[in-house]
Amino acid sequence: MAALQPPPRVPHTHIDRNPVQLAIIFAGKRKSGKDYCSDRLLALIGDEVAEIGRLSGPLKKAYAEEHDLDYAELLTASAYKEQHRARMITWGEERRNADAGFFARKVLAAASRPILIISDARRPGDIAFFKDNVPKVVTVRVEASQETRKARGWVFSTGVDDAESECGLDAYGKWDIIIKNDDGADLHEHLALLTKKAADALATQADSMRAKMHKPT
Repeated sequence: MAALQPPPRVPHTHIDRNPVQLAIIFAGKRKSGKDYCSDRLLALIGDEVAEIGRLSGPLKKAYAEEHDLDYAELLTASAYKEQHRARMITWGEERRNADAGFFARKVLAAASRPILIISDARRPGDIAFFKDNVPKVVTVRVEASQETRKARGWVFSTGVDDAESECGLDAYGKWDIIIKNDDGADLHEHLALLTKKAADALATQADSMRAKMHKPT
């Protein structure tokens, strides 16, 4: 496994008038089910007040533009994406080394709803950025056994599964919630808790807006 270097601390970067009040950040290994959990949570909360942000989205878009590739195909679980994955990871690391919040900043700036679900955090710097720029953050680690991941199509790939993009959060010990997502797992309790946190954030936002409306001028 490649030696991991501590990521640079992401500087506080206030984004004016950003509507996000709560960021729910999912992380996990390939085929652990973090996208599945993110999608289920969005369905429960509702896309009127929540949206999914993928840190890999702006990375893939910028990489596709710079290398004249098919951006839509890079977003799919296709052989085309796997063909470019290792080189794209290296390219992304170079961008992050220059600016640890490069991709997270783009996702937050594009957000338009009060609840932002990040489906693919990779490094402590990703989490630090949102904690610096969003009023409330909940971190969620999705875990599944290697046997389960293999049954879902995972095959170990040198340069991918031993890279920082997969291992950067292995030693992170500050998860708010850990979801065991092996086949047959009941996710209801965890998703219900996250839905309540979203409702609480919306209620806090509504209270703040009412207070501002009634504040004497």
